[in-house]
Amino acid sequence: MIPTPAEKTDLRSLFRNSHFRRIWAAGILTSMMRWLDMLVLGVFTFELTDSAGLVAIALVTRQSPRLFFGIALGALADRFNRKHLWICSLLGLAAVAVSLSLLITSGTVVYWHLLLAVFANGTFWALEFPVRRALLADAVSEEAIGPAVSIDWTTDSLNRMVGPAVGGALFVTVGADGAYLLMSAIFIAATLVAIRLRYTTHKHVTDGAGPLAALTSGLRYARSSKIIVGTLIVTVALNTVFPSYQSMIPVIGKDILGADPVGVGLLSATEGLGAVIAALWIASRTKTRSYPRIYFFGTGLFLLCALGFSRSEEYALSAAVLFIGGFGFSSFATMQTAILMRATAPAMRGRVLGVLSLAIGAGPLGALQVSPLVIAVGEQGALSIVILEALAMLVVAGFIWPVLRKPWQPPTQTSDRERRS
Repeated sequence: MIPTPAEKTDLRSLFRNSHFRRIWAAGILTSMMRWLDMLVLGVFTFELTDSAGLVAIALVTRQSPRLFFGIALGALADRFNRKHLWICSLLGLAAVAVSLSLLITSGTVVYWHLLLAVFANGTFWALEFPVRRALLADAVSEEAIGPAVSIDWTTDSLNRMVGPAVGGALFVTVGADGAYLLMSAIFIAATLVAIRLRYTTHKHVTDGAGPLAALTSGLRYARSSKIIVGTLIVTVALNTVFPSYQSMIPVIGKDILGADPVGVGLLSATEGLGAVIAALWIASRTKTRSYPRIYFFGTGLFLLCALGFSRSEEYALSAAVLFIGGFGFSSFATMQTAILMRATAPAMRGRVLGVLSLAIGAGPLGALQVSPLVIAVGEQGALSIVILEALAMLVVAGFIWPVLRKPWQPPTQTSDRERRS
């Protein structure tokens, strides 16, 4: 599944690439379920426990496998057949969704059941993350990676808009158990698409190397590049906020804004709409040299809008702020993967994405402060504090790694020497 150097980078040529289409199509299905699950999990946990702090802990637990296993799972993506690993992650997600549906249907579900299920769920998501994105980069030429990631994120942004709205509707009509049963069916459908993918494994740099060497090589490789390090630090900054932000949307939506589950879903969907518009613009208009600046300043825009949401007490104003925030979040998420894939040799992509998973997984450590902050200053005050912390970290990153604010020329990643390094 190695593209030719002459492959065009326009959007029509991407969709003529059957490998890209299959990876993209399965990604549509799985990303919708990821955002649907975030909404259903948040609302169901809040109804089960009546505690904003316990909702935050559940979402932190869902993210924590990235911290514990991110680098190891990324090394697997470089060491073994990525297609097979991808299929395993999808089947695992289907199994967890079925288990949650059965527990909720039986009426025996308690909070610690949810924590076990979401930890397993997070582990399979932590495997899916580096594997599918490495496959996506493998499927296209170096020049097409940015547009390919942008198109993939465009559909993820659509799902960020549709998933919460569908999740809210499902929660009202068929309950959390029905929603999780639907998720399992969709994961099986994505597995069937993945099975049809033809994939030729790279000759990876880990051939003959031990597991520990494979893990440490990813960290050494990432540390050697200023753009990779800067990108990872910005990732940590945003992810100190994102789990708290996600967990607080249903809580603030219900308690402060007076919205029902459908209204909470629509509130999240407005952010997805902004993200879709931004991702389409990025896919069709942006040049590689602008990637770091879009990434850095887009992250700042999202954090400022999240701060505005944390202080708003009007539903319409909150929806408008989230809509604008979607532009920033799309800039962050699209450019994050595009920068790392362009800056990384093909045989190292799984491990660098594993380091990225570690950076994402470190974020929930910041969310652990949410529960005591909620007790001390309330939901809105707690969210404001963690956002201000992330903004301070972003400003510091911009000064230490000025490459994030300047035009960028990515290295060439196609030489035999770099593939063996």
